[in-house]
Amino acid sequence: MKKHYFLICPALLMACCILVSCTGKQQPEQAPQVKYETKVLQPETIVYNMSFPATTSGTTEIKVYPQVEGIITEKNFTTGTKVEKDQTVYIIDPTEYQLSVKAAEANLSVALARMETTKLQYESNQELYNKRIISDYVLKTSLNDYNSAKASVLQAEAQLNIARTNLGYCNVTAPVTGYVDANGFDEGDMAMRSNYLCTVSDNSIVDADFSLTETQLLDMIKSYDLRIGSKGMEGPNGKFIGDAMPKLQLKLKDGEMYKGEGVVTKIEAIVNPTTGTVLCTAEFENPNGVLRSGMSANIIVPLTVDSVLCAPQTAAVRLQDQMMFYRIKTDGTVEGIICKVVPSNDGKEYYIIEGLKPGDEIVTNGVRKLSNGTKVR
Repeated sequence: MKKHYFLICPALLMACCILVSCTGKQQPEQAPQVKYETKVLQPETIVYNMSFPATTSGTTEIKVYPQVEGIITEKNFTTGTKVEKDQTVYIIDPTEYQLSVKAAEANLSVALARMETTKLQYESNQELYNKRIISDYVLKTSLNDYNSAKASVLQAEAQLNIARTNLGYCNVTAPVTGYVDANGFDEGDMAMRSNYLCTVSDNSIVDADFSLTETQLLDMIKSYDLRIGSKGMEGPNGKFIGDAMPKLQLKLKDGEMYKGEGVVTKIEAIVNPTTGTVLCTAEFENPNGVLRSGMSANIIVPLTVDSVLCAPQTAAVRLQDQMMFYRIKTDGTVEGIICKVVPSNDGKEYYIIEGLKPGDEIVTNGVRKLSNGTKVR
């Protein structure tokens, strides 16, 4: 039998395939292979810890001035150490003041002797006057001499007390219990009344001063219902401001949190027109002396805020100084929305200030693979 062979043109074969494809049933669009996690934004109540630079100072900080002048002969402390109240910190050369005491004592002795002499003279004249031997003038003159002598005694006693007081001032003592810092004066230096010798700080309670912007102050006033009262800023119904607000924390320079908690004791009522800030003071108990005057730290103020939209930081794409989130539209595709945000304290979330609204659904993972129009469902 004779066999027959057919040659099929490749172009004809391709055309047939296209024809079959066009006349066949259309295939459905493939769903996205990546499964994206999403979140529907709903208002939440958060506690946001605001941080403010602060400087510490002892609630009692006294500059010690000498009450007398002279050469310093002793310095009885080391800067930064603790001294007790009435402990001697400096001794000023007492020689001059010792001599003043001796001179005052001698003057008092002379005055006492003169008073005794004039007393005897007056008593003698009184007898003579009674016998009508001397005149009234002589009697009164002797009485005046006696009274003048008594006044001289009082004056001499006062001078002696002053001399003794000045001698006592040669021992310069700490006015309170606290930590002492020298003002550069050592043995051999001249102590002058116009220059303080050292500073003694009672650090059992420490103040931390920090500043709020006008916006932060308004947020705080709204959150804790603060108002101006007869004693300055206070809580509702005249409550002490420290009781109206939550306890504060203090973050030290090394990054560690101070173990004790503090309270706000003062918020000034006037905004500084130059800086646009308000000075605030918080108080911390310091039983172990960890806090010292002049330390730099950060005050942590918890602020309760209602109706905040929270999004995980994995949902954000940074565009220079802005953050973008991908919102899912009704057709399942996404669009990038630029938002104003504030990072949470734990670094896991962003608080959205503007750009998105309640009910918006955003993609929370794999956002770097997305672009406007990408279908995610």
